[in-house]
Parts: sequence; structure tokens; C-alpha cells
Amino acid sequence: MFPTFRLFAQVGTQRLAPFSTTGITGVLTHPNPRPALIAVYNHTLSLLSRLPQHSVYRQSTENLTKQRLAIVESVKPEGWEEYQAALKSEREANGIQGPKDTEFELKVVGKQFLLMANAVTTDSPVIQAFLDKEVGRWGLSPEVDTSDAYARDVDTPVEQKGPSPEVLFLPEEPPLFAEQVIELEEKIGAGLLEEVLEQGWNELNLVKEMKEAKVWETLEVQPEEGQWVGFERTP
Repeated sequence: MFPTFRLFAQVGTQRLAPFSTTGITGVLTHPNPRPALIAVYNHTLSLLSRLPQHSVYRQSTENLTKQRLAIVESVKPEGWEEYQAALKSEREANGIQGPKDTEFELKVVGKQFLLMANAVTTDSPVIQAFLDKEVGRWGLSPEVDTSDAYARDVDTPVEQKGPSPEVLFLPEEPPLFAEQVIELEEKIGAGLLEEVLEQGWNELNLVKEMKEAKVWETLEVQPEEGQWVGFERTP
């Protein structure tokens, strides 16, 4: 479904109905895609920063991710300033200060999605399969610590800090209007925001695999001369 068609499909509504059809089999309308995209992109950039700067994969993926992140951040929901003030107050009340830990932020957004998904009652196996798939992406186990010590310990990777009994629930960002969703989709030019988010998750997982494989290192067995030269036309 093209972005504009989805808008026409819900004429008379200011916001797209959460978990409604998108016209794409197995893909439902995300209830709040903006914070999800921002969290995924920021964590992707954090993981990319651990790769060598000379890595071509890092350079190209950083450029695309930063470009899309800037587009998403440029469109703000109604009530943005009030939300930011409430979020700041809540973070300070819970001792969360200093630079943001991207994996911590990812899990916070994940919990917000989890609560929205749990509020859905359905007999549809398609909807339930979608919800199970999306909830499973966020990796909420083990839970992250939300203490002040955890928040200030930005030098230790999340996976080394150990489990905590609870993921903090921070105020949820107001959802975008339908027209704003369409605006983002047109600016990014890669399909519906749900498809863009799917691409973001795939890239995030790929970064982890590339880091594990250390693809930037010299090959253990050097290829023969001309092995990587593709077939070319000869005059």
C-alpha cells in the first residue's frame, strides 16, 4: 500500500488506528513508530561506533542511518514541548542523568510497546502473530537497571551490567498525526514507516553480525589475483 492510500483508508481520523491494517500482509500499523525508529537508529549508530573508522560498511551505514534519523527527528508530534518537560522531570526523579545509554533507551521504548500490545484483545492469528513478533524484537530479558549508578555508568556495555528486576516506564511520546506519518514516509522514500522500521531492525542485527565476524580484518587466505573481478564486456 502506498502511503497516501493508507491515509485515504482512514478518512476522518487524525491519527492512524494502532494495529490496523496497512494493506501489506502480516504488517499492522505501528502505534507509535517515531520513538521506535529513533531508538533503533541511535542504538545502531552506537554499535557502529565500535567498528573501525576505516570500515566501508560502517561509513556507508552511518551515513544512511544518520540521514534517516535526522528526517524522523525533524517531524515532532503535537505536545512535544510538554512531553519533553514531563520526560525530563521523570528521568531526574529516577536518577537518570548524563549521556543516554542507547540500549537502555531501546528497552524503555520496548516496554512502552509491550504495554500497548498487551492491551490488544484479538482472536485473529494474524494480529497475534504480528504482536508476538514485534514484542520479541525488543529483548526485554534480562531487564535493565534504572538506578542512578546504572545511568551514569556509560562506559560499561549494557550486557555486562547484569540483570535488573524491572524496566523503567517513562512517559510515552505523543503519537504523530496521520499526515505527519505520511510526511515522514514521503521524505524517507522507502515505503511505509512499518517497512522502514523493519529495515532498521534488520540493519541493527546485521551490525552485530558484522562486528562478530570482524569483516574489516585481512583475509586469512589471500585470494588469487583477479578472483574478485567480475565478468566484464570485452570490446
